[in-house]
Amino acid sequence: MAGETRDSYLRYQSDALILRLGRYVWPMHVLSAAVLSYSLRVHFPAPLIAGWAAWMVLFALWQGAICFRGTALAAAGAPLGRLPLAFDVSAVLLALSWGFLGLVFFPAGDTDLQVFIGFIIGGAVLTGVGTHNMHFPMLAATLSIIVPAQVVRLLIENPDAKGAIPGAMLLVFMILMLALGWALRSFTRRGFRLQWEKMELARQLEAQAEILKSARAEADAANAAKSLFFAQASHDLRQPVHSMGLFLAALSKDTLPPRTREILTRIEQSVDALSKLFNSLLDVTLLDTGQTRPEISRFTASEPVEDICEEFALAARVAGVRLSYKSTGAIVRSDPLIVRRILQNLVSNAIKHAQGTDVRVVVREETAGVFFDVSDTGHGIAPSEQARIFQEFERSRAAAEAVDGLGLGLAIVRRLSEVLHVDVLLRSRPGGGTTFSVGPFEKAAFTDDAKPVEEIEPAAASPGRALVIDDDRAVCEAVAALLARWGWEVETCADIPAAEINGIVPPDLIVSDHDLGTGRTGLDIISALRAAHGPVPALIISGSSTPEMRERVLHENLVLLHKPVRPAQLRSAILSVLG
Repeated sequence: MAGETRDSYLRYQSDALILRLGRYVWPMHVLSAAVLSYSLRVHFPAPLIAGWAAWMVLFALWQGAICFRGTALAAAGAPLGRLPLAFDVSAVLLALSWGFLGLVFFPAGDTDLQVFIGFIIGGAVLTGVGTHNMHFPMLAATLSIIVPAQVVRLLIENPDAKGAIPGAMLLVFMILMLALGWALRSFTRRGFRLQWEKMELARQLEAQAEILKSARAEADAANAAKSLFFAQASHDLRQPVHSMGLFLAALSKDTLPPRTREILTRIEQSVDALSKLFNSLLDVTLLDTGQTRPEISRFTASEPVEDICEEFALAARVAGVRLSYKSTGAIVRSDPLIVRRILQNLVSNAIKHAQGTDVRVVVREETAGVFFDVSDTGHGIAPSEQARIFQEFERSRAAAEAVDGLGLGLAIVRRLSEVLHVDVLLRSRPGGGTTFSVGPFEKAAFTDDAKPVEEIEPAAASPGRALVIDDDRAVCEAVAALLARWGWEVETCADIPAAEINGIVPPDLIVSDHDLGTGRTGLDIISALRAAHGPVPALIISGSSTPEMRERVLHENLVLLHKPVRPAQLRSAILSVLG
C-alpha cells in the first residue's frame, strides 16, 4: 500500500498471516468439542457438557468467519480493520473454554480419559504456538489460561509431590512453548523485513527507471529539436550558398584577367567547401530523423569508384596526392547513392589527411561479398583514437592540427553503413597509413536482360525550353543563367496561378523550388502541369528535409535535390529526368 512504513507493513503481514492460518484451526475446536462431549457424557451432567460445547463451537465458528473475511481482504491488499483484534478476543474466549476443560472436566478414577484430555489440550497448545505466534501477547495470554488451569486441577487432586511434579512439568512446557513461539515470530518477521527491503529496492529501481525514461525522453526531444532546427533553419542559410554556386558556375572565365580568374577560382573552392559542409549537416539531419532509407538495386562496383576518383582528381592534384583505383567487374546489390556517399566521405577524408602521399581505392571480391577499401600512406591514426573518430564532431589529434573541419565525415560513414547493414573496418598505425574497408556487400550475378551499369550509356541532354520556378529571385536567376550556359531556353517565374495552367505551353523541363511561400508548393504546380499537359520531365530543389515533403516527392516519382546544389549535381539530375 502506498505511503506505508516498514513497521506498518510488518504489522499488516503479521495480521494477514494469522488470519490465513486461522482458517485451518477453528475446525479443530469444533471437532474437539464433539469428541470430548461424547467421551465425558458418563462422568458429568449433560447440561454442563452441552453448555461448554456450545461455547466452544460458537466462538470457533466466529473465529472461522473472522479468518475467512480477513484472508479475502488481505488477498485484495485492503485494510484489515478490527479483524485482528476480533481474532485475539475469540482466541482468548476459546482459551477460557480449554482452561475450563482442564480445570472442571477431570474425571476422577478414569486415568485413560485423563490422559486423552491432556493429549488434546497439549495438541491445542502446540497448534496455537504454530499459528498464533505473530500476536505474541495474545499467545502468552491464552497459554497462561490453559496450562495453569491444568496445574491447579492436578494440585487439587494430588496436593503432594504426586501432583506437584506433573504441575511443574506443565509450567516448564508452557515456558518452552512461549520460547518456541517467540523464535517462530522472530524468524517470520525477519522474512517479512527481507521482503520489505526487496520491495523498497524494487520501488527505488522503478523510480530510477522512471527518471532514466524521463531523461531519455528529454534527450530524444532535444535531439529531435536539434534535427528540426537543422531542417528548418538551414533552408534560409542554404539559399544564398545555392545561388552563389550556380552564379559562379554560370560565369565564364574565358574573358577574365588572370588575377580575376584566380580569385574566382578561390571563391568557387570556398563555396564548394561550404556546400559540402551543408551537405554533411543535412546527412546528419536525415539520419537523425530516420529519412535515409536504402533503395536496393544492382550496379557495377567500378561505377561509383571511377566516378568519385574523377570527381576528386582536381582536389587530389591541388593537395599533391596521387589518387588511383583498382576495380573489378563485380555486380553489387545495394543502394548506389548511399555507397557513393560513403566513398565520397572516405576519399575526401583521405585526401585532406594524407597530403603529399598516395590514396588508393580498391574493390575486393571475397567469399563473404564485395569490399570497398580506401587507403592512404599518411601519418596514420593512434590506436587510442581509432574508436573516437567515428563519433560526431570528433577528430584525431593530428587531423585537428592539420586540416579544418567539423569531424562529421567518418560519423556519417558509420551511420550510413549501418543503414546498409555493412561494417566499416579500420586498419591503421602511426606512420604506417590508414585503410578503411566497407563491406561485405552482396554480389549479384549477370543476367541476359541486365548488363553492367558501366555499359549503359546515359541519355544525352537535348536542350529545349526549361521552366524555372522559385520565389527567391537570386536563386531563380542563378539557375536560369546556368541552364542558359548549357544551351537551354529558360523562362522563370515565382508562381503559376491555377487559372493559367492550361494556357501554358508545356516546357521540356521544369526545375522548381519546393517552398514557394505562397501557400502552394512547386510539387503542386508540377502536378497541375502534368495533369494538364502530360508527364513533363521535372525535378524539385529544396532547402527543406521534412519526412512529409520527401515522401510526397518520392511518391510522385520526382528527383529531389537538397540545397545547396552543385552544378555537377544539377546536370546529373537533369540527365536522369530526361533519360
